[in-house]
Amino acid sequence: MKKSVKITLWLVFCFVTGAPAFAQGYVELVDSAYAALERDDLSRAADYVKRAIEADPGNERNVLLFANLGSIQHQQGQLKEAAESYSLALNYKPTAMPILLARAATYLELGAESKAYIDYCNVLDQDIENHEALTFRAYIAVHQRMYDVARADYGRLLALDPKDAGARFGLAMLNQKQERLAEATEQLSSLIQDFPKESDYLIARANVLTDRELYDLALLDMESALKLTPQDPYVYATRAAIYLRMGRHKRQARADLDHAVQLGLSRADLADLYNKL
Repeated sequence: MKKSVKITLWLVFCFVTGAPAFAQGYVELVDSAYAALERDDLSRAADYVKRAIEADPGNERNVLLFANLGSIQHQQGQLKEAAESYSLALNYKPTAMPILLARAATYLELGAESKAYIDYCNVLDQDIENHEALTFRAYIAVHQRMYDVARADYGRLLALDPKDAGARFGLAMLNQKQERLAEATEQLSSLIQDFPKESDYLIARANVLTDRELYDLALLDMESALKLTPQDPYVYATRAAIYLRMGRHKRQARADLDHAVQLGLSRADLADLYNKL
């Protein structure tokens, strides 16, 4: 169970225990919800929270109950319901940044990038240096081809922390998309130097080197990645893609694809590559 849910419900309980006597039923239900959370009984906790809201629907403290209900539903995998609960919480307090961030993250998991983008913008309107909002708005902006927004957000992140690995990697991937391949190569090389045991950076640089038609260097990166993560199917799939981009070595490419399937990738995921053999 996530600690944040416990903490928020405890705050609600502290608030309502000081409330007038007419709210006693409300207090008892919130107390029961907290006790259920302590037992990791999420379903019962959600039920008590809903009953508390029904007991006093006009209570201004329901902002926290709806936020907690959203957190519980998120942990249960009920993403649509969680987004709805966060929205109800925001009806009470539209500018609450923790709730905006929670709803944005839920929207991202639902694939509703445009809605998540708006929430992250609303957070950044209040706190232009919010790391989470900058990181994920940049991520969405790249997907939506709003490259100027993404570049500005990554730039702000790096101004706040030049060593931010996520921002450095995101900027490198953006440069690859915009065909600024020399910059992308340099940025990924810097990440590899700083994090020599991270195979993802080697795979990413291999892809950039492939775009530059520097195939031998790309294959060297794949050899290094395989030494670090020999059971990663994506490494074999990536090397197969490089072989196919070279226009030769189809036998090696097939062997890598077959090995990737043995390690867990489906042939359907690799259908485009198999069709090029």
